[in-house]
Amino acid sequence: MQAAIKTAQATIQWDRSTTPGMKADIQLLQKREEVGQLLVEYRVKVSGAPHDQSYTLMAWPVTVRSPVTFMDGLAIAQDGTIGCPATSTGSCAQRIKGGELRLTYRAAKGEIFRHALVSADQKSRIFFSIVPYPIQASDKSCSLEVMRLSPHFELVLVRGHGFTPQEDMSFHEQSYQEIHDLTVKADDQSEFQAPLTPSVKGRTSGTANVTVTGKACAPTVSFDWGQ
Repeated sequence: MQAAIKTAQATIQWDRSTTPGMKADIQLLQKREEVGQLLVEYRVKVSGAPHDQSYTLMAWPVTVRSPVTFMDGLAIAQDGTIGCPATSTGSCAQRIKGGELRLTYRAAKGEIFRHALVSADQKSRIFFSIVPYPIQASDKSCSLEVMRLSPHFELVLVRGHGFTPQEDMSFHEQSYQEIHDLTVKADDQSEFQAPLTPSVKGRTSGTANVTVTGKACAPTVSFDWGQ
């Protein structure tokens, strides 16, 4: 359980860990079905970061416990795009030498892809995450999203938007006859994030239903967990 809490908290803090003044803009290039899977490709453009540094791209897929190095030797061009210079001696030269970085995913429902660009001098860090195939639901101005943090939804993160700032909401989750009720609080940006372990003892799969009730809305989102 401690490992799950650590993973959830690290994910909540992920995008917030970017060096002040820097930002990653994720641009969708294409989305298509391929052999029954959703294939999605993105471009990343960075603003506010120095262009005279070499960068390492970190990745944290849901299949591993901690971030790993994806490739190094990258550079940020003047227009903000990320690429591998023709002169680079980093590992990016084995993949995209002289070309632009494109992030391509075979995405499952709710799966989150977490990345970070870190400069060679360690002074510039740009964190970003992508959920290509979101699980979402809304009611009035409020919405809920379920993000898969482990391969079979053993751990998920429920993110809410559009609630009244600083309000306390009722969080209700049910799978089979097992129920979890708790109180969550919206922040100053009208958002909240809450980890959840939906599995039920004696079951290998099931459907979880989550409802968050605030002053002006009560969205419900459902998702399947397990094998």
